[in-house]
Amino acid sequence: MLRKKVVMAAKDLTVAVCHYGPRERHAPHNDTHSRVSFLITGGYREEGHPGAIQMRPGHVLLKSHRAKHADQFGDEGACIAAIEFTADDPFLQTTDTAVWRQCADGFALRHASAFLESALAADQHATRAAGLDLVAANGDNQIATSIPPAWLARLREELEQCSLATVDVGRRAKAVGAHPAHASRLFRRCFGASITEHAQAQSVRRALEPLASTAPLSEVALAAGFYDQSHMTRVFRRVVGRTPGAHRAMLAAAAG
Repeated sequence: MLRKKVVMAAKDLTVAVCHYGPRERHAPHNDTHSRVSFLITGGYREEGHPGAIQMRPGHVLLKSHRAKHADQFGDEGACIAAIEFTADDPFLQTTDTAVWRQCADGFALRHASAFLESALAADQHATRAAGLDLVAANGDNQIATSIPPAWLARLREELEQCSLATVDVGRRAKAVGAHPAHASRLFRRCFGASITEHAQAQSVRRALEPLASTAPLSEVALAAGFYDQSHMTRVFRRVVGRTPGAHRAMLAAAAG
């Protein structure tokens, strides 16, 4: 059962936090308004054009109202913060017939956190700016300028699941006959971010769900693959511009 909390309402956009029930299903539909969604807790599978995606905490979804889609929520349901563009739809500036793109990099994390923080502070201008920045980027920092070889795509996926400390990038590059420096250059060329930037953003993303609980920050850090709480704090500041404690307080205010 949907539970919706409007955090901020302006003349051209609304920011709301929605709670969806465990295993809730939504038949194929179009949203009334285009939106940017930021998954806080839980997870869901969304099917639409051009395929299906699995949303996990920290993922951001850019979606035009033209994108027809169906949703299947996981065993824990989901808590999602979203900007709905009720007027002056920025997605109309694109030539895509049905914009629908998942983002999981540092840029998306930073700007999604910014729109939520600004909405909680009733700062309409900052909220609008962060939302428009996300749409304007439209995944450009994730669009490959080169097609990644299969081994590099697997490396990227591995870094989404594991910390950089447990992934020997040099060994994986040498195993396919590539110099580690070449692997670093190719990773940036294909994915728009360095290996380190991608790994740090994914570590922050993995920390978001336990951060929404009452688990001690030291435990959250280890569970997400950081060396310790201090390491997590440094990376959080670098990626999203705030400490884990401040981020936890923001999530609690939004989801409460």
